[in-house]
Amino acid sequence: MTARSRRTALAAMAAAFLATVGARAAVLKDTDALRGLTRAKAVFLIDVNNPQKVGHVLAVVKKTDTGMRSQGVTPAIVVVFVGPDVAFLTRDRRGISYMDERAVAGIQKEIGGLHGMGVRFQACGVALKGMDVSPTDVIPAVQPVGNGYISVIGYQTKGYSLVPVY
Repeated sequence: MTARSRRTALAAMAAAFLATVGARAAVLKDTDALRGLTRAKAVFLIDVNNPQKVGHVLAVVKKTDTGMRSQGVTPAIVVVFVGPDVAFLTRDRRGISYMDERAVAGIQKEIGGLHGMGVRFQACGVALKGMDVSPTDVIPAVQPVGNGYISVIGYQTKGYSLVPVY
């Protein structure tokens, strides 16, 4: 076998492998879990104190929403921020380090997009007070609430599934 024919054979095998992997990824569904559902409710409780991680979690929230919709289930999603993460939700971004500024801007942009898709966001009032943030300083897409944990308890009592993110 010549070097050229080996390269051609390897290229063909690689293309076949990638097609197989792509085909497998395309068929991944949540059929068993979603069978019989037309609507599902989730409350994400976020307390990670890391803007890069919060950005990643918001990307997963978006995939969760779009994934459920693509499988015929209408999601009702609420995201509740507790702890220092509420500082990432302020208009003036006071107290955000220069190194975190880009990640926080990304968080706020993602929240705006998700809010437009129907995802609701809340910021814990206890955490806001602890971070010396006025509820009026929170970005418009986020609703300040008295206590994020009480909010989560209320949503769980109403049938929302808890998705804790720590």
